[in-house]
Amino acid sequence: MLRGKWHGMRERNNRKIESSFGKISKEFTNENEFSLWETQIFEMIRISGISIKKKFRNFVLFSGDRKERYIPDSLVEGFEYKGKEIILEAHEKISEEDVKKYRRFRGLFGSSYYLIMIVTDSEEAIWKEKQKGKEGGIFNEIYTEANMEQLINNLKKWKDGYDEMISQYAQNASCPPPPKGHGCGIAAKGFEEITEIFGYRGKRVQSLCRACRKEHARKQKNKLKK
Repeated sequence: MLRGKWHGMRERNNRKIESSFGKISKEFTNENEFSLWETQIFEMIRISGISIKKKFRNFVLFSGDRKERYIPDSLVEGFEYKGKEIILEAHEKISEEDVKKYRRFRGLFGSSYYLIMIVTDSEEAIWKEKQKGKEGGIFNEIYTEANMEQLINNLKKWKDGYDEMISQYAQNASCPPPPKGHGCGIAAKGFEEITEIFGYRGKRVQSLCRACRKEHARKQKNKLKK
């Protein structure tokens, strides 16, 4: 168990544990770093071969007339789960303020992000009790330091499923330029890039890129007005 392995290290760690949520301020001057416990959690994920991007985005959350920022610990790279990007949030010490902010984040961005909490063994029950609150859920899934192996195995299984799914789709695309086509000539490779630039119709790539389709639709609309 991770807890037994790291208990002594955690006792010796005198560094202040910081939240992933910055202090409320107009300029967002508070910078966040990882605690020793968080560092050890993400080192396990790195060793497993799962690719993550740390502190990848500054989300702005509004609380009345104030702005709050949320900088997630990490984003899983290379695959999605249930059509959402995966956030891994290691949280060593629960607080009521952070619970409210996680709820606020999921209310605003829950359709795009799948939030996985990693918490200490001793606080798992507290998190799960908060999850039952009438205000709404805090996370999509929760794991403790003791079951990191299960989390890593799930992530690998989800990646395999994602890779198998996208392998059924065309992996190369080109928007045909004149004189043979009426596109712009832009090219894309791989499922994610093609999805962004072209989009799919079923499992086939759209014949024109999104920009050209939009431009052709605009021209057609103007013709109908005349």
